[in-house]
Amino acid sequence: MEKTPSIRPPEGHDDHMFETALLYRKLTPSFLRPAVWFLVFFTPFYWVMLLLVPASLKGTAADILSPLGAAGALWIIWKGMKSKGPGERRRWQFFFIGSCIYLVLECLWRGTDLLVWKGHSPISSVYDVLYVFIPLCYFVGIIYSLNRPGRSDVLRVLFDLVIIMAVACTLEWQFLLAPYLTGASDSEKGSMILSFLYPVLAAGGWIGCLLFYLRYREHSRRNVGELCAIGAVGCWTAANHLYFIQNIQGNYASGSWVDPLWSLGLHLLALASILPDSPRTSPAKARPKTQRIEHRLQTLLPYLAAGTLICFVLFEFKRWQPLTIGMMVTTLLVLARQVVVIVSYEKLLGVVSRSHDELERLHRENLYHKEQLERTIGQLNELNASREAEARTDFLTGLSNRRSINEWLHRHAAAQRRLSVVLLDVDHFKRINDTYGHDTGDVVLAEISRLLRDSAGPADLVGRFGGEEFIVLLPDAGPEQTAVFAERLRQRVAGHSFQYIPGGPERVTVSIGITVWNGEKDDIPAMLKRADRSLYMAKRQGRNTVVSM
Repeated sequence: MEKTPSIRPPEGHDDHMFETALLYRKLTPSFLRPAVWFLVFFTPFYWVMLLLVPASLKGTAADILSPLGAAGALWIIWKGMKSKGPGERRRWQFFFIGSCIYLVLECLWRGTDLLVWKGHSPISSVYDVLYVFIPLCYFVGIIYSLNRPGRSDVLRVLFDLVIIMAVACTLEWQFLLAPYLTGASDSEKGSMILSFLYPVLAAGGWIGCLLFYLRYREHSRRNVGELCAIGAVGCWTAANHLYFIQNIQGNYASGSWVDPLWSLGLHLLALASILPDSPRTSPAKARPKTQRIEHRLQTLLPYLAAGTLICFVLFEFKRWQPLTIGMMVTTLLVLARQVVVIVSYEKLLGVVSRSHDELERLHRENLYHKEQLERTIGQLNELNASREAEARTDFLTGLSNRRSINEWLHRHAAAQRRLSVVLLDVDHFKRINDTYGHDTGDVVLAEISRLLRDSAGPADLVGRFGGEEFIVLLPDAGPEQTAVFAERLRQRVAGHSFQYIPGGPERVTVSIGITVWNGEKDDIPAMLKRADRSLYMAKRQGRNTVVSM
């Protein structure tokens, strides 16, 4: 089996663009083009067929076209769901389950209508009860993908939903159902009430979707799937109400102009399953004004619904009494006052939100300036360390200079540790400068410095004491060990060839004087003076020799 190569987003490309490309890689153009054409043109084709076919065949046409449209949409939703990521796929599973329920019920309802009812369906049936589960599945799918709210927030939105549903049920009962209940038999009343629950519960699912979406949607993006699912439930809600009105009036028959609306709702959902979502935007690009309007709308909806109900009661009330009028007016004023408080509260929240955003911005700026300051301080520390090292180092040889040597000696003397001093001078160095030039003399000094570093141990200090004089400080070394080190150093310099220096001397020798630290009774100037006298004696003895004092 051929393995599918792994895909990685190219450097510099947005992650969402890569995800979109991956989506269209799974959904090939050979599938996408027919799917989009089917979803866009099926509902207009459905309406055109209902207009063209004879009235006697409209029911048959609707009973055939509705299941076909549902089956095609279900297949597209299945393919779209398989192309989603793990998190999105779980949400679309709820949409797919609701669509499967719709297809099964549509086939059963249309088959019963085609074979039994012959285009004249009853006011209510068991299918009307089962249809309620479809918007509930979509409702679960929508709230599953939203930002996870707290329990108290969910209860608040559910209370808002119950209030709005109570108002909607009251108004629909009063103006849609009540006129037909008068004079109807008990069985007819039961069928009407059962049929009434069908559009009411669908409306509840749509209002719940809208409330949760306005309150908890992710403002950094606008999810096409959520919007189309809300549109699908809203389309079904409108179709259910129109169906209920026609059915209760006795005017509905299969093949009505309402039938394509159910297919349109399902096709909206199928279209959302194959379209990529809009990319996420950064919080800085989010629109706080839009968020405030959405939150305010969601908060005020139950109060507006209650106020609408009270207004209808006032207009429909037959017997005007002072207590009744006072109660209604007082309730409206309380609602108006509550609305003013909520608007003020929302404005305060807006001020707090803007202040929070400003504090976040200032915090980010402070972090940026802190990083800049820390970087500058680090650079200054590096520069100071470099300058400090330069101040303690001889620029020509890279060895410790006179200042660094004196500080090291004072620290060592304060610790009262044993110490030996090796002081050496390049023999006839003035002749080298006069004969070969000062540049050659500098090269000779640098080469001798290298030999000193190679000869000294890791705890020893090697420095340039001045001019052509060098010093090696040997901590914890006795006279015998120091004499051996000095002789070995003299021999190494004397045996070293300087022929590689263009126009330079072939051999260079050094004179060495050594001394030791005599403990508490000794001091640094006296010790250095003894070393200098030892060096002077080595010069007097013919140079290229070691003298200890």
